[in-house]
Amino acid sequence: MIDAYVSIVKVILVLIGIVAALFVVKRYAGKFQVGLHPKDPRYSLKKVDTMYLGYKKFISVVEIGDSVLVIGAGDKEMSLLAQWKKEGQQS
Repeated sequence: MIDAYVSIVKVILVLIGIVAALFVVKRYAGKFQVGLHPKDPRYSLKKVDTMYLGYKKFISVVEIGDSVLVIGAGDKEMSLLAQWKKEGQQS
């Protein structure tokens, strides 16, 4: 009977330790991110949307910094179809 209580206490202590470790990792995770975020937000790359036209053919809208690009790509080629500055951006 005492062995059962000791086992339950051990399980509870392990669960408390896991919860404490998760709390510490969440609390200090921002300080340990080395090189995981872009250095300069002007050079960020974000795919907005893609429309597939066929086998290995698509048109994609991509944001790069303060520019928006419309790119068409095929099996062996890639072309810039349109380019403009995002609204509200100063140059």
